[in-house]
Amino acid sequence: MSTKKFIISVILILSLTIFIDQLTKYIAFIVLFKDKQVLIINHYLNFRPVWNDGISFGMLQGYGNLGRIIFIITALIISLWIITNSKKLNIIGFVGYNMIAGGAIGNVIDRIIHGKVIDFIDIHYKENHWPTFNMADSFIFIGVLLFICNELIVLKGKKNV
Repeated sequence: MSTKKFIISVILILSLTIFIDQLTKYIAFIVLFKDKQVLIINHYLNFRPVWNDGISFGMLQGYGNLGRIIFIITALIISLWIITNSKKLNIIGFVGYNMIAGGAIGNVIDRIIHGKVIDFIDIHYKENHWPTFNMADSFIFIGVLLFICNELIVLKGKKNV
């Protein structure tokens, strides 16, 4: 992949993931957070306002401004590493890596603006709730799945040689 194509592709994937993430968080903030409203979509899905000052799934909460700064710096360093190393991957791995970076940057934007991350997607079965998450978390998860699938394809290809 040429450098120009690489840069354009990275910008496209990052822009799309960050735009979708920030748009959905903005809508959630306006609709849910202002009045602490919960929207019940069906028996398995609610949109519920949750502030998350920790990392994925609410882990490592309560570390204040120092934790926020450490999370921001760590996420940006890892995202930069992921982006630069995505150039040597095939298309599936490339997209996966950059979706991970885009999701991480989307959550960094929240930490910079709000000091916390906006989470609002609440999947549950009866009273058993998965930790509330957002679209950035979804992009990170999908990116990891794409990367794992890519690695399994690459490993399978190496076995057949």
